[in-house]
Amino acid sequence: MASSSWFDEEQLRSLKAQYEAQNAKGAASQIQELVDCVNTLKIKVGVLGGRGTGVSTLIQALLDQPRRVNNPWAYFRKTPEPTKQLVEHIHPTYPNLTLCDLPGFEASEKPAAYLKRLGDLSKYSCFVVVVSGSLGETHLQVLKAFKQKGKTFFLARTKVDLDLHTAERRLRFRYNPSEQLGLIRKELMEMLAKNQMDAKRVFLVSGLETEKYEFSRFEDSLEGEVLSLKRSHDGDLEDLKAMSSKKIEELYNICQNGSLREVPAVIFSALREPSEIRLDVAVIGEAGCGKSSLVNALRGLAAGESGAAPTGVTGTTRKAAVYPLPLVPCLYLWDLPGVGVKEEDVRHLALSRYDFFLLVASERYKHAHSCLARAIAAAGKETFFVRSKIDVDMETQPIPEEELQQQVRERCVEALKKDGILSPQVFLVSSLGPKAYDLPLLQEALGRDADDLKRKALRRAVPTVLSRLVRRKSNVLMKDVWVKALQICLYCVEKPNLEVTKNLMTNITSFCIDLGLDKKSLEVTAQVTSKPLKLLQGQIRSTFTKPLDSQYLLSLTTKPVSLASWAWSYVPYVGRGTSLEPKISFESTYGMLKQVVVELTGDAERVLNAALAEE
Repeated sequence: MASSSWFDEEQLRSLKAQYEAQNAKGAASQIQELVDCVNTLKIKVGVLGGRGTGVSTLIQALLDQPRRVNNPWAYFRKTPEPTKQLVEHIHPTYPNLTLCDLPGFEASEKPAAYLKRLGDLSKYSCFVVVVSGSLGETHLQVLKAFKQKGKTFFLARTKVDLDLHTAERRLRFRYNPSEQLGLIRKELMEMLAKNQMDAKRVFLVSGLETEKYEFSRFEDSLEGEVLSLKRSHDGDLEDLKAMSSKKIEELYNICQNGSLREVPAVIFSALREPSEIRLDVAVIGEAGCGKSSLVNALRGLAAGESGAAPTGVTGTTRKAAVYPLPLVPCLYLWDLPGVGVKEEDVRHLALSRYDFFLLVASERYKHAHSCLARAIAAAGKETFFVRSKIDVDMETQPIPEEELQQQVRERCVEALKKDGILSPQVFLVSSLGPKAYDLPLLQEALGRDADDLKRKALRRAVPTVLSRLVRRKSNVLMKDVWVKALQICLYCVEKPNLEVTKNLMTNITSFCIDLGLDKKSLEVTAQVTSKPLKLLQGQIRSTFTKPLDSQYLLSLTTKPVSLASWAWSYVPYVGRGTSLEPKISFESTYGMLKQVVVELTGDAERVLNAALAEE
């Protein structure tokens, strides 16, 4: 807990003793008030669940110390020992927040016995109930006890990554992650609603993959409940797969030590040199249409060679497999399982995973291809249409080759345009003849368009990248807020209030610079991105970016003079030394600085999104 180790309760008491030794009773009294306020602001959140549900793993993730395991599936199969007794963890970013790892319960344990083991529930501000499957009787009884005590609870459904992994193996091409998550959520919400409990605070998370699913929303909601930090995300954060590890490390270093005004330059450098941007190309079509053979042909491999995709007369791909394309750096071909002829089969596809598509058909353009083309267009993605096994048509149709190829191409282009593909590109190929027909043209088109497709992939990922970076920078700044508030309150023990406001202004200005919101930073961002300065300035809503009146700032950090002090000041002789000057409040100062960071964080994300938006 590096952020708060400079000021603990013992050090504050020691400082108080020094003032008492100097006969500075007023200062010692202020220090004691500060100690009392620090203790009053302490918050405890109880985290509990059954054996093996991942309570400790979730807490480590909330502490930004996720567990590292070489084999996640082996980790899940080995049921960890439940927490035997209360373990408290002080949050590294919010020193007044303690996450309490409460003893877990066994499946056979009676709810009443477990509640008795938990002890006094009133000492916790709220609870996080962790469940890795369906809600059992113990969960429901515990939740009802929280409701009777008037305690807020959050339901964290953990290990959803394991559920999705299992569903993908079971459902194969019918697997849709969004649909599976929806089913998990629906079951939990229906059970809560059936028992007259709040069904809105259900979050699907993974303690090992915090960048996925709803972990960020869960974290924001928890902070909003116990720390009054109202933050939100437009969506769930996903893997930053479009960015190279080198660029991600560079951006994270900026968050740790630099200003967010440096971010646009890094992203623009990646757009200028897109060789390291990852491009995921899905090879999609009906079963048996020659997808795997096409993947091998594009990679220059024959069936059966080392590293080649397995092929056969009927569909052989049972699970999505990825293969690098040597022709283009960081381009990966995904050989997907064959799609059925029903529209619901298409809806099960997770098209958002991929940046580009090769839509393969071995026969005429059919309803299944139409469904796929419309789904790809609706997702805002692009596709090449590949008419495979064209050599079979050439052998069976009594029409000159060039004329037949022209007919097939025109029919495909016409059908694709009807399905929303604006500028269709059609390639007639035979995987048995790598140099024949349009296969060389397809390889050339992939190489030629790769850079542009990579830039588009990164552009789509930019909002996710920025959301992750701004939140990371916000957490870095938040780690200092507690200490800064304490320093300001201690500083005012011997200094007048107006001098303290200068210290506050300095800190706020520092936050603005770190988040790239000061005038110089906005000018740099405007210059790098070629966006009007006024456009960027228009994204800023917080008043803390503007010059602040010292009296107004003081009013945000002081507590009003009590009625008793005001009355005593009028008592002759006795009240002569009573001060009517408002006193700096640690609670108000800490709350204001937190609010400053939250507001400026929102402004920073809006500014960066506007700066990097496509025109």
